[in-house]
Amino acid sequence: MHLTKHHVFGNDFLVRLEPHGAPCPVGWVRGVCDRTRGIGADGVMWAQSLPSNTDDPPSRHSGESRNPVSGGLICAPEGVGEHTPGGTGAGSMGGSSPLRAEMRLYNADGGEAEVSGNGLACLAQALTLRAGRDEAEVLIATAAGERSVAIGNSRFAGADDAGDSFGRIRSRAAIDLGQASEDEERTGRVREVLAALAPAVSRAGWMSVGNPHVVALLEDEAALGTLALELAGAALQTRFEPVNFEAVTVVDRTRVRMRVFERGVGVTSACGSGAAAAAWRLHGWGLVDEAIRVEMPGGVAEVSVASGVELRVPVIYVADVEAPEPAAPTGGGTT
Repeated sequence: MHLTKHHVFGNDFLVRLEPHGAPCPVGWVRGVCDRTRGIGADGVMWAQSLPSNTDDPPSRHSGESRNPVSGGLICAPEGVGEHTPGGTGAGSMGGSSPLRAEMRLYNADGGEAEVSGNGLACLAQALTLRAGRDEAEVLIATAAGERSVAIGNSRFAGADDAGDSFGRIRSRAAIDLGQASEDEERTGRVREVLAALAPAVSRAGWMSVGNPHVVALLEDEAALGTLALELAGAALQTRFEPVNFEAVTVVDRTRVRMRVFERGVGVTSACGSGAAAAAWRLHGWGLVDEAIRVEMPGGVAEVSVASGVELRVPVIYVADVEAPEPAAPTGGGTT
């Protein structure tokens, strides 16, 4: 089985395009995501391409010819598109029709999740590289509804240009996560649970950006750093409900710092949907502006909640990988 590996700030995903089969077996996902006995990843994107639809209504990203993250014009470095991982040939700048796909997302524990901000960026990179495009709009059908990603790819001129990033292809992605929502009943329950689990939390709220999150506010960086995140996050999964847990502190109205525990994975270096959830929740509390930077252990994401929720991150292509196919189910064991 051919996979590609990608990451956003160390939050890494294995992407399988055109699986042509049943849902991915739980045991196979756990095995391939294991970091010592498998390939290693926070999750698996199981994706099927869909035909482009020229009648698609324009999305918020349609017609953009600017870099999805910096706002600058996209320029393809020499050689980009001549050969891309899993690709088929020459690149084309600004293909007019969006790329389309549907996906299933599996966390490292084998459980399915609705959506992932960083995972969408990784899948969009895989699709554009395979299509030989240097930039594209990508429309992805998820369990939480359709999401759009505007993406532009560039190739490092040499290994030194990549800095401490392993990989030769970097993309800039702007992910439209749609509208966020909250649930006051869940917020009330999780506040009671956190009062016992993490007394340093001064305020908390449950919300969704297609997947569920609990955002917990701490007074300062010292409290954020000393929070027993893994213990609190794991306890929430059983004492409350399976949920992504973001612990945050506000630096100023344009910057926050965040640590994250992801359901089905554990503590991770970054979470795109978590950064988006934190920005939306903190803005609703009147603590930050509409556009902020979310500083995580793995890197800094940009989030805007001015119109819907938009996440902007870099994506690194890591490698093409060959892995065993999932084993077919058998009728029983030995006798």
